[in-house]
Amino acid sequence: MKAIFYLLLSLLLFNACDLIEYSPNQAFDRNTPRDLNQKHIARLVQNSGDDTIRFALVGDSQRAYKDASDFVETANNKKGLDFVLLAGDISDFGLLNEMEWIDKIFSKLNAPYIGVIGNHDMVANGENVFKRMYGKLNFSFIYKGIKFVCHNTNSREVNFDGNVPDMPWLKSELGPSAGVDAYIAVAHVPPFSVDFDPRLEASYVNLINSSPNTLAALYAHNHSEEVRYPNDQAIPYLVTYNIGRRQFLLIEIIEGRLKYESVKY
Repeated sequence: MKAIFYLLLSLLLFNACDLIEYSPNQAFDRNTPRDLNQKHIARLVQNSGDDTIRFALVGDSQRAYKDASDFVETANNKKGLDFVLLAGDISDFGLLNEMEWIDKIFSKLNAPYIGVIGNHDMVANGENVFKRMYGKLNFSFIYKGIKFVCHNTNSREVNFDGNVPDMPWLKSELGPSAGVDAYIAVAHVPPFSVDFDPRLEASYVNLINSSPNTLAALYAHNHSEEVRYPNDQAIPYLVTYNIGRRQFLLIEIIEGRLKYESVKY
């Protein structure tokens, strides 16, 4: 009888494992999606569509689950939307559950979405969660001749050690490349933020501005909408509202020209 009791207890515990969260800092569970950016980019580049590139720039979805759901509904009603850029702070505390909840909401988008890491996504075990769910912190993709260079600018989270953003990587990615007509830089923390490494600000802006055919640099983080032209160059540095403010940027590229509008919902 004792042997049977222990056998039944072992089976019960084994079957209950999926219900147990071992740590709030765990990087995955049995239902955690993997490599979302890679999968969504693959889906995006299969889309022939028309010549216009149309996408939404949003950020800072942290704890704004109802507003995120409303954003998805609004985005799904935008005709011809190719994709969505979620520019960081997907989570507030770098927790697995937070990123899974946002992905569950954003997975209802008709268009693919691509996530960029934010400073809040790097606290606790968030960086490992992001890498498993979304992929690399620095990556790029080409869509209809435009190269989107997505990168980590969360300098404060590495104590301004001079390695974030990764300048050599950026220089390589923003250099001339076959099949690329223009470039767009995408990150979370803009270079004019106190959370951006001040020692790298000037070289970063110079690199973005000197890259051939750069159309824009896109950010979130500040929880406000901003348009700046560092060094009085023609390249706009656009910052989108946080999702909780129920406003985002709708960006279009038509015949190599970029235009944008602020959309409330």
